[in-house]
Amino acid sequence: MIKRLLIIPARSGSKRVKKKNYKLFLNKPIIFYSIEAALKSGLFNKIHVSTDSPVIRTLIKKKNIETDFMRPKKLADDKTGLLDVINFVYNEYKNKNFHFDEIWCISACSPLINSSDLIKISKISSYKKIVLTVREYSAPIEWALVLKRKNKIKFLNPKNIKIRSQDIKKKYHDAGSLIVIPKKFLEKKNFSLNGNSVAYIFPKSRSIDIDDPEDWKIAEALYKRAYDK
Repeated sequence: MIKRLLIIPARSGSKRVKKKNYKLFLNKPIIFYSIEAALKSGLFNKIHVSTDSPVIRTLIKKKNIETDFMRPKKLADDKTGLLDVINFVYNEYKNKNFHFDEIWCISACSPLINSSDLIKISKISSYKKIVLTVREYSAPIEWALVLKRKNKIKFLNPKNIKIRSQDIKKKYHDAGSLIVIPKKFLEKKNFSLNGNSVAYIFPKSRSIDIDDPEDWKIAEALYKRAYDK
């Protein structure tokens, strides 16, 4: 039986969306959606919300989630990488003699992910490969451009503009929703996602990385379209 630890990072600070990790999304705190999907999936031996916030620690008790330890302030700023948080939580449990085969990490702001997604992902992980949720780019990155002074357009590669979209291979980017890391990778000092990862492709209709108020509104609209039937 595979033992799975789920980490939901939920620090207190957020510059672009105030109280982002527990702000009401439609009718409930946004972090509840990730917690509910995880609980419904029945996959996890332990669900840990990694937070420095007493408010969030109290809030998640409504979902019967207890925080075994708080996140240190030094790991709760906007410069701390996700892997730093994952390593900290993994090692804290290891020191408490709790051992897991897979370490999952779901964003606190992933209301569009559901238990069915998690179950499908569990079938492709099998503690051998890293699994990353990805989303297809909306337009070919070969057509990328930048705006210079006074919004003057500069194409990064002008030769690519003439290439038809149907002749360009699809490209993907991190959907910012979930990552699964087998323990063998965390036991190493350094590891690369490149060559060690497989993708779980999220449809555009259920995928958005919430970074600002406009993203928030789009996410609510996508949720209503996907689930409010």
